[in-house]
Amino acid sequence: MDELIRARIHDALVSEPPPAGLRSRVIAAVPMDHPRRRPWQMPTPRAQWATGFTALLLTAALLAALVYSRVGGQLTPVHTPPVPSVHLIGPEGLGVAPDGTIYVSDYIGNRVYRMQANGSLVTVAGGGSLYEGVATKSNLFGPAGVAVAPDGDLYIADNLGTAIRKVDRFGMLSTFIAIHATGAGNSPVGITLDQDGFLYVGNFGGDVVVIAPSLVTSKVDLSSVAAPRINPSYLAFDSAGNLYVSDAGPTTKTPANQVPQPPGGCRLIRIAPDRSVQVVAGTGKCGYSGDGGPARQSEINWPSGIAFDSAGDLYFADMDNHRIRRIDSRGIITTVAGTGVEGHGGDGGRAVNAQLAYPAGLVMVQGRLLY
Repeated sequence: MDELIRARIHDALVSEPPPAGLRSRVIAAVPMDHPRRRPWQMPTPRAQWATGFTALLLTAALLAALVYSRVGGQLTPVHTPPVPSVHLIGPEGLGVAPDGTIYVSDYIGNRVYRMQANGSLVTVAGGGSLYEGVATKSNLFGPAGVAVAPDGDLYIADNLGTAIRKVDRFGMLSTFIAIHATGAGNSPVGITLDQDGFLYVGNFGGDVVVIAPSLVTSKVDLSSVAAPRINPSYLAFDSAGNLYVSDAGPTTKTPANQVPQPPGGCRLIRIAPDRSVQVVAGTGKCGYSGDGGPARQSEINWPSGIAFDSAGDLYFADMDNHRIRRIDSRGIITTVAGTGVEGHGGDGGRAVNAQLAYPAGLVMVQGRLLY
């Protein structure tokens, strides 16, 4: 199946280059039963074209990079680029460099972009035909999480490519490590770095993998958490060195009136520096409840990206609830963005009155601006 996926993406990006003008390539190379498939990945067996007014709608909806201010609680568009411009098809992961530069992955478009100071997006990896080499002339296969090292190297969780790819400071792309070779699964999603340069990978349907600078790998022991078994996706460190992991929903389809099969318990997990593990949000049942009360007694649904503000409050993307939620220092959970109705609307108003559609990656900039 992986070879079929690679072949479809390669054909879509290389063999049939996009025509000139206002057209965006919509690639649906992921099988319907793939565990990372989201609703915005259209179930077509081949590449399709979105033209004319449809492309304008796609641009307006999918380029809705939004910023939430912790102080004002306002939802504001980062930019509205001129057409034609970059057409994000499946924005997924976000990463921020030490200088505040933001990177965004396009899971379906198979590219990673850097956001310029004026809000425009510039391709830094993907869209080419090479497997390795000049990053903008190389290909990616479903890039998800991204992380930036202090020296400027960019790491990409190449989900369908089952590998961690690296773009160095000179713009060269290489395979940092093949995740499937670690024995911890083959579906990397979230990715983050600790202060010592160790790379942590949330391997969907597998384990949290730790990759040392020497490329020696290990797994984080999560067996102390009550069933169901954790299904790691996105992850992030707080200022105290605690690692937080999103425990996504079940990887298997569940027939009506049957209990979902593990792994996946719709929880947030904290791993302390001493490797002790604690659930900080979620009951193990996917749903929506608990605002205003203890996060551990709440229900969440496919938690994804995680970020922290300057006060230490935790924000996470409650993906299938179409919301962004916050857990404060007391452990109380609230919704800070999204009504729970899938959509794209509410710019310029209060974030809690806006509509979001399957939010995924999150980053916090300057300790108060949430992307």
